[in-house]
Amino acid sequence: MESTYTLLLRFQANKRLSFRTVWYIQHPARVIGSPETRVGNWCRVEIHRSEVRDRKKIMEIREIAIAAIGILPLTAMGSEPNNSPAPQHVIAWGLRTGELRLEGRPEDAAVVRSEAVRVPGALWLKISFAGTALGGDPAAEGAQIRITSLQDGGVQMLNGESLALAGFSSVYMNGEECLVEVIAHGGIAASVLSIAEVTAGEDPWAQRTICGTTDDRQLSSDPRNARMLSVGCTAWMINDTNHEFLTAGHCTPAAGSVMQFNVPLSTSSGGLVNPPPQDQYSVDLASSQLSNNGIGNDWQYIGAVANSTTGRTAFQTQGSAYGTGSAPAATAGNSIRITGYGVVSSPVSLTRNQVQQTHVGGYTALLGTNVRYATDTTGGNSGSPVVLEATGMAIGIHTHAGCTSTGGYNNGTAFQNAGLQGALAAPRSICKSGAGTPSGNLFVIGDGANNFGTLSTTSGAFARISSPGVFYQGLAYNASADMFYAINTGRLLQEINPTTGEATNIGVVTGTTLTFNSLACDPVSGLLYAVTAANGQLWVINPLTLIATAVGPAISRQIGGSEFDPYTGTLYALEDAATGTRLITIDTTTGASVVIGNLGAGVTDCNGLAIDAATTTLYTINATTDALLRVNATTGAATTIGSTGGVFGSQYGMAYRYPWSPCPGDFNRDGSLDFTDYLDFVAALAVSGVEADFNHDSIVDMFDYLDFVAAFSSGC
Repeated sequence: MESTYTLLLRFQANKRLSFRTVWYIQHPARVIGSPETRVGNWCRVEIHRSEVRDRKKIMEIREIAIAAIGILPLTAMGSEPNNSPAPQHVIAWGLRTGELRLEGRPEDAAVVRSEAVRVPGALWLKISFAGTALGGDPAAEGAQIRITSLQDGGVQMLNGESLALAGFSSVYMNGEECLVEVIAHGGIAASVLSIAEVTAGEDPWAQRTICGTTDDRQLSSDPRNARMLSVGCTAWMINDTNHEFLTAGHCTPAAGSVMQFNVPLSTSSGGLVNPPPQDQYSVDLASSQLSNNGIGNDWQYIGAVANSTTGRTAFQTQGSAYGTGSAPAATAGNSIRITGYGVVSSPVSLTRNQVQQTHVGGYTALLGTNVRYATDTTGGNSGSPVVLEATGMAIGIHTHAGCTSTGGYNNGTAFQNAGLQGALAAPRSICKSGAGTPSGNLFVIGDGANNFGTLSTTSGAFARISSPGVFYQGLAYNASADMFYAINTGRLLQEINPTTGEATNIGVVTGTTLTFNSLACDPVSGLLYAVTAANGQLWVINPLTLIATAVGPAISRQIGGSEFDPYTGTLYALEDAATGTRLITIDTTTGASVVIGNLGAGVTDCNGLAIDAATTTLYTINATTDALLRVNATTGAATTIGSTGGVFGSQYGMAYRYPWSPCPGDFNRDGSLDFTDYLDFVAALAVSGVEADFNHDSIVDMFDYLDFVAAFSSGC
């Protein structure tokens, strides 16, 4: 096998190769990666011994290249930003289908379109779905895209909402071929599948900034660290409200960028291998705050949304985040640990390329907000936590290389950087959701970080208490037990402690396979009411038996939230109609609905409803603006209280913790205990109405009569 010299050359900003310059490099050298396909500003040049016989000639070629196009050899790199984008190329795909739909019932589901996406020889694929439209409610039986890697079987699920949050892009799927499927439910609005382009991964190459003559990094598996693609950097979770990320400011993300955890070894040639889709989290571009102003002032605070397939946030899965603190002055014996996803080169095994590795080196100096250390890093380590080994605290963000084979130091931005501290004090988007102080009695569950917490009825501010689960659809308060019920997309019913936010699983509700996207509780009967969004069907749920029973015919309304008034027995609901969101009532006996009125201009997407039963005041959130609204129960008109500061989409629930004295004998809930309550109960008992199941044993019989008479005789 012939010997090969490899030169790594960096193009200066705004330089372009002329025809003559290309000739100089190609004769006698061979360029891997033209100006159009090179990775970032780097180009790999391989010179074969059969073409060039002596090292002096190789150096002459390098000097010609430097003189002709102003490129710098790797050895002259100095303190360069320490990131390494994944080598890749983009292929225009150009698929756009016609309307895709399924006839039948909402309970029916089937694949309505399959598309094989294959790029021969690709290490991984990332698929752009720009122009795709998925029909139906993403919180319920809306259409979904299922992407399956034919190499390792990894699966990503995307609905209309998570697709938009992911920048209309898949995560990184291993292998050269994926199967893309559109899954639709019967009777739901049509979908259109568009695959605009496909990005295919290539074999990489490395840049070195090792402190000394050997690369001393070791493989590691810290659950707090992520590989950030496509920029080729490292990011890490911190102990802010939602355990979001810090990285370097020059690691600028784009639509479709992801945080990857549990990254496997690379191929024998250094090609990146991606973790399963459930370990990849789409970056929230709206949350990014950054500074890219050189050594000591290079930082970024950014968030990622919950995984589209599992519904879990990175922290909910990984379970750990870094503690942070100001960088102290460097003293003798202090050491710095850098853990990240740097590239490698021979003699290190290429299977370690951009895989998590760690190294401990000396803490050299703190100059202003520039942290210096003699810890090994390479391209791809940008954004890594700078950890003071003695305390385990992250004191900075690694940003710039500087070490050479003869010494030097690498560089980071100290945590006390004023701009970084300002960003942490004023988070945005997903980083901000739930960042207030819990207070008051209005509760919500299911923001973009799966939080449960309070909403201020004076300012609207949302404050996190806990993150108990995923994919929440409804929340209801049971005043008799002073606890909340919550239900998710999988129809899992939970009890939630209003003080601690701790959730206890009750079980999965049966009786339908459709998604409940609202929940309300009658504290007298103990029964729950829910509506399935796909058909507007009202259901009554017995929390003891976990059986849902349909009430009347489906009303074919797009219900976003519901709430029960225990004093009047009224079930309120919000319908997202073509004219905007409007308040309605639903009869709990027949399922019939009556429109009260529209909430007002600009209110089009409300997916939760709460009632302060003491004042008959209703509350909801306009998901379009994330504003808290107060709704008039008589007219439906809404007034804006203020911004929640949260991220609320198609899935969340609301409820109010109200003071209430139960009076089970007041069967008709007219506020007085009299003979009409007895007559109304007997009438319900005569027809075996579900509301006559007074003891909640799912059987309407004489025991219900005896229990009611006992309660009626006891008074209020």
